[in-house]
Amino acid sequence: MVKVLYFVDRMLKGGIQSLVIEIVKNINKEKVQIDFLLLDDGKEYELENTLKDLGCKIYKLNGIWINTPLDFLKYKKALDKFFKVHNDYDVVHMHSSSKNYMVLKKAKKYGIPVRIAHSHNIDFQTKNPIKKFIGNILKIYLKKYSTDYFACSKIAGEWLFGKKIVNSDKFHVIHNAIDYDKFKFSEEKRNEIRKKFDIKDDELVIGHVGRFSEQKNHEFLIDIFNEIYKKNNNYKLLLIGTGDKEALIKEKVKNLNLEKRVIFLGFKEEVSDYYNAMDLFVFPSKFEGLGITLIEAQANGLTCFTSKDVVPAEVKLSSNLYFIELSKTAEEWAEEVLGKYISRINTFEDFKNNKYFIEDTVKLLEDFYCRI
Repeated sequence: MVKVLYFVDRMLKGGIQSLVIEIVKNINKEKVQIDFLLLDDGKEYELENTLKDLGCKIYKLNGIWINTPLDFLKYKKALDKFFKVHNDYDVVHMHSSSKNYMVLKKAKKYGIPVRIAHSHNIDFQTKNPIKKFIGNILKIYLKKYSTDYFACSKIAGEWLFGKKIVNSDKFHVIHNAIDYDKFKFSEEKRNEIRKKFDIKDDELVIGHVGRFSEQKNHEFLIDIFNEIYKKNNNYKLLLIGTGDKEALIKEKVKNLNLEKRVIFLGFKEEVSDYYNAMDLFVFPSKFEGLGITLIEAQANGLTCFTSKDVVPAEVKLSSNLYFIELSKTAEEWAEEVLGKYISRINTFEDFKNNKYFIEDTVKLLEDFYCRI
């Protein structure tokens, strides 16, 4: 059996976490054992229990969360302590950007032969220019201590590793695939959820799934919805997620007198059910490595609208996804959304042809891990 250690900074609900859970659920456990190494931000996450229930061992670097240079020194010592004991893994697969390169450095020091860096984005989460500068410097060390390089899209690979590595045989695009059956449209679920939130049969629902963060651009999303509502007051907006900017967005909604038209659902463990209540999906992110919620929304058959040039073209698996420039105004976005919206379509063949079933991604990873 091949032993694989996944590094994820924390198991909050997000695209990376959704992907790794689906991988664990579907991988052949007689061939591959996947365990997890996490940082510790002082919170417990329900998904940690999900992983334990799936047979994974969960290791936490207790008290380690990186904000300052002093934190980084503690981090280095904690990793040394961890890998001195847990150095029997065949593979370390790091789902993070360059600030966590130390995981791979210590894995190399303690003799772990395969060390994978996996890019899931095309920019750093921070807006701090100093932290971005440091992050870019640390890319050099990330590449140095990795043996293989994965990314959710080619552009995500180029951002973290550079074109030379992306064009080498050490680089692989790993699709953020999904369990298609879980996300395909259900009339029963649609009726159940719309009834629960008092959404009338003739009302049209715009959906969005994502953290309330700078990256996801909720302020602009509210502006777009406001313009749509001016043109057609039969629309509602359904928002799934939590985050630092949630209170700010709620205040904006209040100031625009849209409180009765915008539904805040918070965190949802099974977000797949809620796509059924939607009629279209608007996702004006400022940057994305891929945008897995767009994959999920397409599986449900929804018409999707997202940011041109900053969301990778690979996310388009079906004819019902459209790209719009972020330079366009909220009113221009509203016009395109209203003008191009169509009813649900069946996207099974699109997903099959593009190999975006989770079984495809798991088979690729399984073969890679087991070649050792």
